[in-house]
Amino acid sequence: MDIFVARQPIFNTKKQVIAYEILYRNNLRNMYDLNQDGDVATATVVTDALTNFGLKNLTGGKKAFINFTHNLIKEDMPTLFRPEELTIELLENIIVDDLLIEKCRRLKDMGYTLALDDFTGGDQFDKIMPYVDIVKVDFLVLKSEGRKYIANKYMKKGITLLAEKVETIEDFDEAVEYGYKMFQGFFFEKPVVCQGKGMNVSTFKYMEILKETVSEEPDFHRLSDIVKSDLSLTYKLLRLINSPAFYTVGEITSVGHALTLLGINEIRKWTTLIMLRDISREKPDEIVRISLIRATFAEKISPHLNEKNRQTEAFLLGLFSLIDTIMEKSLYDILEELPLKNDLKEALLGGDNHFHDILKLLKYYETGNWDMVMSLTDELEIDYHLINEIYLNSIVEASKRLNVM
Repeated sequence: MDIFVARQPIFNTKKQVIAYEILYRNNLRNMYDLNQDGDVATATVVTDALTNFGLKNLTGGKKAFINFTHNLIKEDMPTLFRPEELTIELLENIIVDDLLIEKCRRLKDMGYTLALDDFTGGDQFDKIMPYVDIVKVDFLVLKSEGRKYIANKYMKKGITLLAEKVETIEDFDEAVEYGYKMFQGFFFEKPVVCQGKGMNVSTFKYMEILKETVSEEPDFHRLSDIVKSDLSLTYKLLRLINSPAFYTVGEITSVGHALTLLGINEIRKWTTLIMLRDISREKPDEIVRISLIRATFAEKISPHLNEKNRQTEAFLLGLFSLIDTIMEKSLYDILEELPLKNDLKEALLGGDNHFHDILKLLKYYETGNWDMVMSLTDELEIDYHLINEIYLNSIVEASKRLNVM
């Protein structure tokens, strides 16, 4: 049986991901069926999150925001989760009666966080407001005056404000100005015009390593010398090779030995990942996480597109797919400096080839354009069910890689 959920990141004022909202979906079309029974939808999300996907796999250990109906709160469904891993969302159409008030009081006493979804400032929730920690304000519904009114009224009560459907940097800046502390939307992925960022000394060393790994006869002695010339690189390499991700008989202390064990392909992937992390320190962690999920997905899907011998290059394709956002430079200028083969560069610039098909598939999947996902998988003769499986596995693997970087 196929199962589906959607997840949307929630950010703080520094554009760092602090939680994920887990949403009900019953197929590859990323839309909520308005005819779907709310109790069934929430029960399905809870079951799938706890037993099928694993909550930690979906959230990376961060808090999950999940909608709960009146009936499921009455049945104490939220208590299946630990208080520290869940924020209970109360929908805008929930009925506030004596039972709900008592349940909210009890959940609050147990340490759970409660949030009001799609809040517009009405007084129908006044009786449960003493137990509410977060109000979520839809920025597509309320304009500046309404957003500010809610902020002024409820910040005084110690309630945290969450702006949802924030899709422009202007909305984000306004929300911060009014005192909103949490945000949902795609603003972090949108291009922002600001001062460009050049490469620092460490980045040049990464580029030296990458160039050596793509040469016809890589020189491990030269690679070792480059790594050993930088204490940070040496530490990161030894930490990686001694991590559970690599099984070794004993601990490795020699840089040369570690590089030999890794092999050229893994060196290339490892170097590219830590390079991206280092040059994106002022960017949201989620951008690097998405890049790594894309890289892992591209690596896993490439054999199904007759690119079995180029999985490492597919990995780099996914990893570099947001490089212009990270470096705040023209993609064309960045690619001139990167030692990638021409067809990879062409794919990143929009050229029509198998590697570009991978990028299109990723972007359609991430934005929930399931019609195009199914159309493209049909065209490429790939089972579309495989896409969901590979993407979820990529989330898990990406988290493991990031933990040792």
